[in-house]
Amino acid sequence: MPALAAAPIEAGRGAMRQPPPTGPAAAGRRTGHSHLRPLAVIHHPLHRVASSLAHIPAGLLHQVGRDGPLESPWLAAGLGALLAVTVALTVWRRRRRRAWPPPRHRWLRRGGLTAWLVTLATLCGLAGLNAYVGYVPTLPSLFGEVPAVGGPAARGGGSRVVSLEIGAPSLDVPPSRAYVYLPPGYGSRAQRSRRYPVVYLLHGYPGGPIDWFRGAQVQETMDAMLADSLVQPMILVAPDASGGWLHDSEMLNQVGGPQVESYLVGTVVHTVDATFRTIADRAGRAIGGVSSGGYGALNLGLRHQDVFSVILSLMPYGTPGAVTRSLLGGSHALWLANSPADYIPTMTFRHPMTVELLAGDHDPEVQEAARLARMLRARGQQAVFNEVRGADHTWHGAKIEAPYALAFASGHLASWRPARGMA
Repeated sequence: MPALAAAPIEAGRGAMRQPPPTGPAAAGRRTGHSHLRPLAVIHHPLHRVASSLAHIPAGLLHQVGRDGPLESPWLAAGLGALLAVTVALTVWRRRRRRAWPPPRHRWLRRGGLTAWLVTLATLCGLAGLNAYVGYVPTLPSLFGEVPAVGGPAARGGGSRVVSLEIGAPSLDVPPSRAYVYLPPGYGSRAQRSRRYPVVYLLHGYPGGPIDWFRGAQVQETMDAMLADSLVQPMILVAPDASGGWLHDSEMLNQVGGPQVESYLVGTVVHTVDATFRTIADRAGRAIGGVSSGGYGALNLGLRHQDVFSVILSLMPYGTPGAVTRSLLGGSHALWLANSPADYIPTMTFRHPMTVELLAGDHDPEVQEAARLARMLRARGQQAVFNEVRGADHTWHGAKIEAPYALAFASGHLASWRPARGMA
């Protein structure tokens, strides 16, 4: 599994890290979700359903926002209590045995006790961290299991998640796993003539593509939203954005290293279009991401307007951060060319772009998200900033924000088209 202990803390700006409280930003909010079924606005205690946000029913928000058993703070508390009881019993027994001869195999017993205490302390720390970050909700997900991967739900016509290896040796990117959500009915005979819009989802750092299905639980979210007719059927693709190993790639073409940008917007997109029934043009593609993936989605979407028409940037920031100077060979020109906060005022827009920037009121990037939206609107682009109450800079926050991002994508991507030459 990815290094859970490192999930919320990292020196670069791309990390999913612990946020200080941040006041609400109220700049520039509007909406455009004319396809959504009219619904009464029900205010959930953890979410502000503002006029600029999709009208998501409170029941659905509660359903997708529920924590898994491994995310419960009671698990960490229970392990902590067990640790405390073990220490207390050890001290008590040692005091009682002072008047007696030392037991046989004393060093072996001490070694076993030390290992037990270290294990308990480690598990307690990881459980507490997981309760805060929301990275691993269930025991099967701890070992990388994704729900309904070719299981009964797939045979019954429900949604399914499939994986495929996508590599690009010429770009110095080894074969890496991507996870693909296929909506209910994708494999049915009745839908063989249907092509679907695609949302590409970039993970943060540290992390991997499975995080969208394990931490953000987008399969459950999409299923619930489809059942309530809140979104159109879409394919979701979560590729490996690290360039083949766990490091902070920022989704850039690295000098003397993996060409991650070219891999994501070229190899991955072409492979998905060749494998699945997609709307294979920019009108049917959105790119989204969280944290460093939110920056990557904004940067790649703006730099490749012929590939994507919609950008979903969750917890974004406007520059690649100091950590990428080494990845770019120390070139300040390359750094500026990949810093939306610097190039938006002067860039050329060859196509109209539709952008949603999302951040929580407990996210340190909330002001940056609002600023980037203002910059894009000043250039005549349809850019929306949305603040989500209760969301922070963790996978808990991503899980809260995902329904709004998916509804936004659904409202601005092309609807299904008839397929040609594919079964």
